[in-house]
Amino acid sequence: MPDDQRSSVEIRAVESFGEMDACVELQRVVWKFDDLALVPRRLFVVAKAVGGQIFGAWDGKALVGFALAVPGVRQGKPYLHSHMLAVSPEYRNHGIGMRLKLVQREDALARGIEMMEWTFDPLQVKNAYFNVEKLGAIMRRYSPNFYGSSVSPVHGSLPTDRLHAEWWLRSNRVEALLAGKKLPDYSIKETVFVPYTPPISDGTLLPPPYASLESLLLIRQQLRNAFANGLTVLRFQSEGPEKSSYLLGAWAEGGSF
Repeated sequence: MPDDQRSSVEIRAVESFGEMDACVELQRVVWKFDDLALVPRRLFVVAKAVGGQIFGAWDGKALVGFALAVPGVRQGKPYLHSHMLAVSPEYRNHGIGMRLKLVQREDALARGIEMMEWTFDPLQVKNAYFNVEKLGAIMRRYSPNFYGSSVSPVHGSLPTDRLHAEWWLRSNRVEALLAGKKLPDYSIKETVFVPYTPPISDGTLLPPPYASLESLLLIRQQLRNAFANGLTVLRFQSEGPEKSSYLLGAWAEGGSF
């Protein structure tokens, strides 16, 4: 995408039914969902009505990305669950996802909310790197087969295992990253290597049908054991797609969500 086209992308709230319908259609492009798996317009309407977030990335009149979050309460504390963040394939790797997350953060803080969370596939190294090293999220919960069987062809037959990313919006690590500084030093106590998953030629973000179940079960066991021992994902190290790892240690900031 040329620089002039990139700079023309505007981030703003999704308001109308037509704009929400565009979000629904973008799900088909990004995840190849069929009608059964699509988040419908009705949920976008409800999210907007009950204090959630719907932000879109617009290139002129075309929706090229969106972020959808719904409100939640845990242990008496409010937070936002960012259920979806999608960017059109031709607009990826140009900072649009980061811009959407930063607008979500700004809006949350303006409303007195200091934690956002979302889930992601533990085998997806690109997403892991973005969540940990770019945004400063931490992970200390793992859900096997979180969404149940998927009807999306890009999932193949794998269980929908998910890591829970916690984004403590005022934590030292987040403030440091957003100020252009490095993450604070941590005492790393355990390393969990990510089994290599071959890339997909069309740039699909989700795991391909040939990703092995053995790989998923291995990382599931290792991360769940580490979390049971009180460890937290604090860093993500990547030396290319074939050598990536989660680095875990003690987490001293944030709450106990």
